[in-house]
Amino acid sequence: MNKDDLTQPKQEEERYLKWSKYVYSSKRRIQRRVLAIERDIAQNINQFKTYKQKHECLESNISFLSCWKFSKLDFGKNTFWCDAVYFDEFTKKDDRTFRFSGHAWIGFTENTENQWQVPCSGVFIMNAHRSKLKSYKLSFYHEDQIISLIKMS
Repeated sequence: MNKDDLTQPKQEEERYLKWSKYVYSSKRRIQRRVLAIERDIAQNINQFKTYKQKHECLESNISFLSCWKFSKLDFGKNTFWCDAVYFDEFTKKDDRTFRFSGHAWIGFTENTENQWQVPCSGVFIMNAHRSKLKSYKLSFYHEDQIISLIKMS
């Protein structure tokens, strides 16, 4: 291994940190980023329709979207984050409605040592042109509690 092989990942990480600080420093940039993620989710769902297989980015996009939605909710003194979402089942109900069930890893932002694997499910409804998400509902289940993250148009 030479010196360049070690510095390249470090430079990429520094670039990512600089980019993320830039994005998170403006409410408008955050909203644009979330809309871009929603478009990516819509494209991934369309690929599922075409190729009958889920795209690997779909799980990570839903995880990022969940983190952002969690940050918008008021849980009192606690805020949640979502580390990962994994699909057990991803199905097409009709031409515009897709459902998934699986599990997610969630935890409190204040204490990242504690995290829970919880069942989750979601429904995505595409718009008429199938290029954007019309609405979605993500639900996370922990014991007798349900946390629902919803977008309705």
